[in-house]
Amino acid sequence: MDTANYHPGRLLAISGGFWQASALHAAVKLDVFSVIADGAGLAEEVAAAIDAAPRAVSMLLNALTAMGLLQKVDDVFANTEESRQFLVRSSAEYIGYIVGHHHYLVSGWNRLDEAVRNGQPVSRQTTFDDPDVRRNFLMGMFNIGSLLAPQVA
Repeated sequence: MDTANYHPGRLLAISGGFWQASALHAAVKLDVFSVIADGAGLAEEVAAAIDAAPRAVSMLLNALTAMGLLQKVDDVFANTEESRQFLVRSSAEYIGYIVGHHHYLVSGWNRLDEAVRNGQPVSRQTTFDDPDVRRNFLMGMFNIGSLLAPQVA
């Protein structure tokens, strides 16, 4: 990494990088991209499909648009080619499970300062007793394997 280019703007971009990750995690967990692929394009339609608050869904969809993961024309949201390819659950190239796995890792990483200070883990390993945690881990490993297999072969 080129350390000569560090400046407040770059440091703040690194510091706030979790905002984009959080928006992506929420959208994948709520299956927003699949709902949009199924035809819901208005924020109110997406909100109804995922049983969520319309105003909050609108803010999430606008954030995803600002990130380049959705397109918006007037008040209608649509997937980009990349979100359709990688974030719609029915796609053969769906990577949402590994994104979901990353979601469950955030809480531990958020306490890294405590682990460094104590030299001890700050929380127990994410429990596989939770079926969602287990599914995201196992299918996330499948996502990674599917991406790497063609290169290995």
